[in-house]
Amino acid sequence: SIYVSGSYNYKITSVSASTVEFKSIKGAGAAKVTIPDTVKIDGKSYKVTAVAASAFKNNKKMTSVTIGKNVETIGNNAFLGCTKLKKVNAKSTVLKTIGSKAFGNCKSLKNMTLKTKKLKKVGKNAFQGIHKKAVIKVPSAKYKAYTKLLAKKGQRKSVKIKK
Repeated sequence: SIYVSGSYNYKITSVSASTVEFKSIKGAGAAKVTIPDTVKIDGKSYKVTAVAASAFKNNKKMTSVTIGKNVETIGNNAFLGCTKLKKVNAKSTVLKTIGSKAFGNCKSLKNMTLKTKKLKKVGKNAFQGIHKKAVIKVPSAKYKAYTKLLAKKGQRKSVKIKK
């Protein structure tokens, strides 16, 4: 079942581990979105560990998103078609998976920061259609591995990966 906290909707993924998935935004939402580290539901604190598939699909209002530090998974099509999204700051150090077409057709996406050193899987066309001059900042310790991991994920060759 879906739980509402503020203007966001969540789904509890594990009661024992106290984890939830960020499901969707109510209405059109704000231009700046922050996916929190934790959320309180019925007086209990839950870690936000995932962004659901298609959570922000075709959101035309959002210009920037900050992803909380506990997020391990960004679902397929999570930000697909967010044409005004310019900046993504993934504060999570435990992010392991970015789904296919997760940032597909985010034409304005020019600035992305990944803090994780645990990224293992990036889906097909995850960055297809992002800005041709986009910069993806990665931890310097993982620069070489991530350059390989992020290669051929749909973005143009002019997209830079920096440490």
